[in-house]
Amino acid sequence: MNQTKTDNTLQRTNAQPPQPVKEIDLVELALVLLDKAHYIVLFFLLGALLFNAYAYFFIHPTYESTASIYIVSASGGTVVDLTDLNIGSSLKSDYKELIMSYPVLDRVSEKLGLNWTTNQMARAIQVSNPADTRILKLTATAESPELAMDIVNTLATVAVEYLPETMSTEAPNIAQMGRLPRSKANPSYTKYMLMGGMLGALMCSAWFAIRMMMDETIRTPEDMEKYFGAAPLTTIPYVGAFEQNVHRRGHLRRKHRRAA
Repeated sequence: MNQTKTDNTLQRTNAQPPQPVKEIDLVELALVLLDKAHYIVLFFLLGALLFNAYAYFFIHPTYESTASIYIVSASGGTVVDLTDLNIGSSLKSDYKELIMSYPVLDRVSEKLGLNWTTNQMARAIQVSNPADTRILKLTATAESPELAMDIVNTLATVAVEYLPETMSTEAPNIAQMGRLPRSKANPSYTKYMLMGGMLGALMCSAWFAIRMMMDETIRTPEDMEKYFGAAPLTTIPYVGAFEQNVHRRGHLRRKHRRAA
């Protein structure tokens, strides 16, 4: 029993005091980053330049063309009634799936004379349905503006022919054909410049923040109290700069006397 108490006492005696938790002074961090603002701006410009060069030289520009299909048609004559509107609303999801099916995509590739696989054609096409509408938007993306327009227009034509054959319904109507795109859709050089600039500035700021956190140099009495838990009794001012200034003035005075 006594031996156990002695061991516990020794363990408490030999136990190391808990290490103080490193706290981040946000004000000090802000001052450090403000002092290094010229480096942060430099890295912002460097990152923006590098990302812009990457987008310009290594990313091929792509173009988009969009066509629209109105999936409501008159089933009982020339007038669209409420039944036709309800049918059109319920067929939106079915039409989207069938347009992206391999019979439609392969037929588009065949008509255009493209040696594309079904997956390649599927990656170049996007089908969307704007909210609260009975319109399907077909968007084709290609590295050539002419090819993007040809793909989306051929897709709309093939879809209008294929859908009624498969679903035994009235054929939908083409609301608009795709136009020749005048400007590229991707890449956006502004977007890449902002991404590169923000990344460069963030990396530079993180570097200075880590250096500040790892720096444990004691510069002020407050640092002494923070690291050692005891305030210093007195402080001795650093006079090295004063001595250097006096020595420099004496050297200039002697030099002036020799010249005189």
